[in-house]
Amino acid sequence: MSRLRSDQLVNKNATGAPELTYGATVPSTGTISGAGSINLTGIVTATTFSGNLTGSATGLSGTPNITVGNVTGTTATFSGNVSVGGTLTYEDVTNIDSVGLVTARTGVRVTAGGIVVNSGVTTLTTLIPDETRFKSVAEEIKVGTATSVTIDFSAGEGNIGIVRSPSGPISLHVNNIPTTNFSNKVISLTVIINQGSTGYACSSIFFNGTQRTIRWASGTVSAGNTSCIDYYNFVGIDTVGDGAITSYTVTGSANGNYRFY
Repeated sequence: MSRLRSDQLVNKNATGAPELTYGATVPSTGTISGAGSINLTGIVTATTFSGNLTGSATGLSGTPNITVGNVTGTTATFSGNVSVGGTLTYEDVTNIDSVGLVTARTGVRVTAGGIVVNSGVTTLTTLIPDETRFKSVAEEIKVGTATSVTIDFSAGEGNIGIVRSPSGPISLHVNNIPTTNFSNKVISLTVIINQGSTGYACSSIFFNGTQRTIRWASGTVSAGNTSCIDYYNFVGIDTVGDGAITSYTVTGSANGNYRFY
């Protein structure tokens, strides 16, 4: 093997660097070192890289792991999942569109615009009256048939039903009342009856298909009046505290005879 010893390598005219037509091979025990720069327009391949990378890095591809401090960019596209161990801060976001559940572990602060719920049921574990303000409230009213009113409790159909043209005794059916994690509850219900020439009472009530005995304030079913508006009010009380439908005691009262004179 030939060996060339030299302090400096220059081109023939001593005006620049020599051209290595077939490249150069550095053994595992050797290094290329110096205080200058390496400028290449081709491809640089290395098993590892040590040191700081400054300037713009373009054309990065493949499946390596990249660990850096701060990343600044204009847009980013991810085909997989993005995990953030710290805080993800949005400074200018118009909309957040999620196909799943959005969880805010330490609360949500709405500084303008409010919160609009177009469908589903909103459940609040704790509502503090001193800190809650409602400008106006319009309750859902469920229109029944001539002899019954059916309310889907879990679907958010409200607690009020109306019978506009009764033709016989009316029954109230309240379905899909939760029985799990729903103990020690009180459910208030009202049936409005637009009475005709014959007055009818809302005389029976069913919770999840099970008829409950009504304890009337007067001891008996309050008869309906004629040609007026009557209200039949019911309160279902979980007197046992286990959330079971059979644990609800239902009280009932009637007031009405509201008419034009």
